[in-house]
Order: sequence, then structure tokens, then C-alpha cells
Amino acid sequence: MYLRELATLVALCIVSSYAILQGTIDTKRLQTILEDGLKSKDIGSIYFSVKGLKQLNAKIPDICEDIKNAKYDLKNIEQVFYLTNAAALSGCQNSLKPDVMGAANQVLDKADATIPELYHAVYSMKALGKGTIYDKEDALKNLIQLLKKDDSPANYGYVFGLCEHMGCGTWTVSHAEGALLAADESDSRALHFEGGLPATSLLLSTIIRTYKSQRKVSPLSEEQRYKFSEYLLSRRSVTTPRGAALLLEAALLLAEEQPSPISIVIKGKKYITAESDSIEFSVTNLIGKPIPNLKPEEVVAQSGTRLADDVVVLSKQPLTPKANEPGTFVLNLSKIKSQYGLYKISLSAGTKSANFNIAVLGEIQVSNVEFGIGDVDGTTSPKITNVVYPNKLTEKLQADHLQKVSLKFTVRDKANKAVVVQQAFVRVAPADDSQEAIFVAEPDNNKAYKVELNVGGLSSHLRGASSGAFTVTLLVADGAAAAPLAWPLGHVYLNLPAPSAPASESPIRGPLPVIAHQFREPEARPPRAVSDVFALACAAPLLLLLVMWASLGANFRAAPAHLAAPLFHLALAASLGLYGLLWVQLDMFSTLRLLLPLAALTFLSGHRLLRRLASDKARKQ
Repeated sequence: MYLRELATLVALCIVSSYAILQGTIDTKRLQTILEDGLKSKDIGSIYFSVKGLKQLNAKIPDICEDIKNAKYDLKNIEQVFYLTNAAALSGCQNSLKPDVMGAANQVLDKADATIPELYHAVYSMKALGKGTIYDKEDALKNLIQLLKKDDSPANYGYVFGLCEHMGCGTWTVSHAEGALLAADESDSRALHFEGGLPATSLLLSTIIRTYKSQRKVSPLSEEQRYKFSEYLLSRRSVTTPRGAALLLEAALLLAEEQPSPISIVIKGKKYITAESDSIEFSVTNLIGKPIPNLKPEEVVAQSGTRLADDVVVLSKQPLTPKANEPGTFVLNLSKIKSQYGLYKISLSAGTKSANFNIAVLGEIQVSNVEFGIGDVDGTTSPKITNVVYPNKLTEKLQADHLQKVSLKFTVRDKANKAVVVQQAFVRVAPADDSQEAIFVAEPDNNKAYKVELNVGGLSSHLRGASSGAFTVTLLVADGAAAAPLAWPLGHVYLNLPAPSAPASESPIRGPLPVIAHQFREPEARPPRAVSDVFALACAAPLLLLLVMWASLGANFRAAPAHLAAPLFHLALAASLGLYGLLWVQLDMFSTLRLLLPLAALTFLSGHRLLRRLASDKARKQ
């Protein structure tokens, strides 16, 4: 039982990680692109503009004259498809010339027509009212054969589209899930098909429409809907009518899927102030429309946590729907508007949830700064001087290179409570502001900031600066601060140590010195007499063999009268001679090339010689 509950909890965590979209597709911007596309002279741009405006149920102006005067290539069936379908969508079929039907017929009569060509030809005929397919089974068989040659996702999309017209939606239903598995995943967040937006839009739209016409449950899982939506969101910056129409076609159909991917984003400002204490959230689908069946009471701020100390400041606070703006909800944060800082809000809409960081802006102030001047080694107590905001130093403070200047201050909010800010710096610069040095102020356990400036070490930060008056400025800022603080504290007179003379560095000009490479000298060879002695010692066995042959006499009577006998001895002698050449002349690779055939000849002739000797001995016995 506990394992089942744990598995359910893990599943819910996984769902929540992919069930929220961080944005929507701006249909108004896309509509503007489509309306501008109607002014184009390109027939493709006109077709996609008309198609996209039709999907948005927008008004389409009279473009019959543009279609009539449009330039197109009858040999390009894709252009014929754009022309005929633009005319059909805008009700301008009478503006078409009679020769466009012949172009589609020629493609359908081709024996080697591709799937895209067949798709464009069939839908061109359909736009002309001539798209009836009589033998649907044979047509589907031919398409399946073509898919075996090229089963790219785009081709599957064209076949699914043809099945919408041919009435073979059952075949689409049986192959849609396999086609969806071919989608590529990027960054574990988005799904798309090879071919980019055109292939992805074609496949998604044909599959969703077919399943609706077949009254089947959508094959897309909730995770797939989300990841395809993420891909479409990544392409929302399209600028052409073609991209806008393709994006709209897929997005509109995905938005109708149930459960629809939900987008939760902050609408407008991401902070509150004492004057404005509410945050607006937009809870919509992929195209910015309200979520059907989502009740207002289901949109709840589950928790609010201050990031500085993890204190929970709100729990299960419902959001209020904004009047006359469907999908917009208002979160009232008046309870924490005086509590300066950054907060994490966990918002849920139905079963989906998302986290947002918001800021409660407030005023930050530094009431006073304590200046202390004392010895570096701390042998004497520092002399303390207070500066009250927004005043400057009134007395002349001096320090030499054996002393240090310390600054101590506390940052407070409007309620005079000590706070920790993200940035606290002390800027030190000469009076002429020719250069500067920035030092980081760090808070202690009591949230009091302190900076120690070693006068002797300032010269390394302010190179070339001479002793004199230096301007000290306090800089404080934070992401939740309504405005940063820059407080000029005044001048401090510093006696810097004399700069050390820089080491003379002669510039390198001209060519670099030549690097002479010298190999290791060979080791000394032994005297000639030693070498001769060792050579004789190595040759002693051979000399002993020759001496014994001479004393005993060579017996050639037992040698068989066969060609193998001289071949064997000659090959053996040649091999021995080759070893000798290796010592004095040849290298290893040349020796091996010559030794291989000699070794083969020695082996074969020796084997034949031994067989002959054995047979002669057996015959004598």
C-alpha cells in the first residue's frame, strides 16, 4: 500500500514538471502577419495568408483579382496547389484559368509521382470540385508502396492527409501511434518531427482531425501534448505567412484537446509596492483562451514563502477572476506588502501547479555610517566618526600607509528593521575620478555591514594614484528595493606608500632566436679488438661444424635423388644469408618481405624431403 502511494506521488511530481506552459502563442500578432501576406505577389504567401485567416475566422478581403493575375508555373504542382486552394478558400474559383486542371491530371498520370506531388495534385483537383477517388483501395495500396521507399514523417503526414479525403481514416488510426513515436525530443521538453514546423504541423493536424472524425480517443498523451506545445511555443516568433499558418493550424487543434495544456504566467508586473498590492496571473491554454471546465475556485495560491528565511507568509489563498478579462486572475498580497523581500508563490490551477518568484518592493535606507581609523596591527583603538544620512564628513580624516580605514553601517527597511541586501559596495576614487576601486561589504550575524580598507594596499588597486584626497561613496542595491542608494560620504585624505619602480621590460622586436635542435650523441663503441673477439665467438659453432665436416668427411650417399633436397638446402642457405644482410645493409621490413617467400619454400621443400627420406627408409626395411 505504501509503495502504491509512493508511486502515485512520484507520478504526480512527474506530471507537474511538464504540465505547465510558460507562455502562449500571440494570435493577434500572427493575424497581422497573415493580413500583410495578402499584399504579397507570391501565390504561396497568398494561400497561407488566406488559410490562416480562415482558421482565425477573420474577414478575408476580395483577392480574386490578385489570384487571377498571379504568376505560377504549371509544371510546379505545388504552386498549382497554392493557387487552386487559395481560390477555393476565398471563393474565387471563377478567376482560375482552365489549364490548371491539366497540370494536376498530368501528375496523377505519372508512373513515378512522389507522395507530396500526389497530395498536391489530389487537393488541387478537390479545390476545383474534381477530387473524387473511385478506387480507394488501390490508391491506398499505391501510397503504402511509396511509403516503403520513403517513410519520412512528412510523407506520413501527406498520406494521412490524403486518407482524410479518400475516406481511409481507419488506416490512419492504425498507424498514427507509430508515427508519433518517430518524434524527436529536444532538451527533454519539446517534441517535433524531422522536417521542422511544416512536418510537425501536418502530422499533428491530420492525426487530430482524423481521430475526431472517427470518434476515437486522441492518441496523444498528456505529456506528448505538453511537449508538442512547447515546440510550437519555441516557434512562435515566425515572421512569414507560411510559418504563421502552419503554427496556427497545429496550435488551434492542440488547444482543443482535452485535457488541454495549461499556461500560467504572470501578467504585467512581477512585484508589489505599498501603493499596488496585487499580482495578475494569466491561466489560459496554448493560444491564450480560457481553460474550459476550470472553475475560478480551483485557481489557488497554495503557499507563499519568503526566500530569505523560508518563512511561510500565506497558505491556500484563492485568486479572484478579473472582470471582463477571461483567464486573468488576481492575487491580493496586501498582507505582505510591508514585508520587504523576495517571495516564492506556488500557484495551482486544477491539478496543475507552478512556482513564481515575486518581489515586495520597499525602501532601503542607511541612517548612519561609522568611520574608524586605526593601526593595521590593531595595537590602538580606532578613532570613530559618525556620518548621518544624507550628510557628508565634516571633519578632515587622515590615514597613512600603516593604518586602515573601516566603515560600518546597517541597511534598514521602511519599518526600521535590519535587512540583508544583494549588493553593498564601497567605492574609493581619487578627487579627479580618473580611476576607482570597488570593495564588497559583507554582513555579520547581526546584519551589520563592514568594510576595512588597508591604506597600504590601496596603491595596488589605484595604480599611479598619489597621496591626497579620495572620495568615498556607499552603494547599496537589491532586487526588491524600490530604488538603489548611492551616498557620497565625503573625502578622506590618504598617504599612500611611494610606488615601487617598475621593472624594466625591454620590448621584444624582430625575429626570435633560432632554436637549434641537437640529437643525443651516440654512445661510445667498444674497441675493434673486442668486437672481433665477440664476432669470432658467435661464429665459433659454424666454424666447428665446418671443421668436423672436414675431418669426418661429408656423406652425400644418403641424400635422396629428388628436387626437394637441393631446394631445401638452397632456401635454408639463402635465409641464413638474408640474416647476414640484415646486419650490414637491409632494414627489418625489407628483410621480412624477402624472408616470407624463402620461409614458405623452405617449409614446403623440407616437408617433401622428410617424406621422401621416410619412404626410402620404409622401402629398405
